[in-house]
Amino acid sequence: MGTYVRKFVTAATASAVLTGGLIGLSAAPASAAEVCDDVYKRKYTEISSTWHKVVASGVIDNRRGDASVRESVSAGISASLKGSVEGEIGGKIDLAAAEISSKLGVSVEGSVTITRGKTTMIVAPARKRINYKIGIKKRVYQVYVTHQSRNCRVSNHWAKVTVADSYTETWNS
Repeated sequence: MGTYVRKFVTAATASAVLTGGLIGLSAAPASAAEVCDDVYKRKYTEISSTWHKVVASGVIDNRRGDASVRESVSAGISASLKGSVEGEIGGKIDLAAAEISSKLGVSVEGSVTITRGKTTMIVAPARKRINYKIGIKKRVYQVYVTHQSRNCRVSNHWAKVTVADSYTETWNS
């Protein structure tokens, strides 16, 4: 009798596993509509970078020094730049600037203002002559947007985003 119980339990277990496996593979009813998450994906590519306004520039000559020199440079004029979005990218300029900053590792904003008199610290290493330029750079990005809607349709768009970058450039001369 012990053999009969064991065969019955084994057969019942196999039947339950097989039935459960088939139920898990069954197709959705034909009348059910496909539902997807509403998702925007954006890819940014820089297409230009130009100086919008230079508020200070000059040279720090430390070629005869044995230690680094720190010099405080003041902006001679005021400048500002407000970014823009041309095309539909599913967001505002501040969102685009934040995404560009995080994805591309640059520090851009939707708008930047530099007031006259604002100071920036420039460091000239020992035995170096440093040129500097301080101001606002206008950076333009081409954006490729893929949007998957709730009904699972995918659409692709191109847009252009202009953002502002409060920028300090230094180089040896």
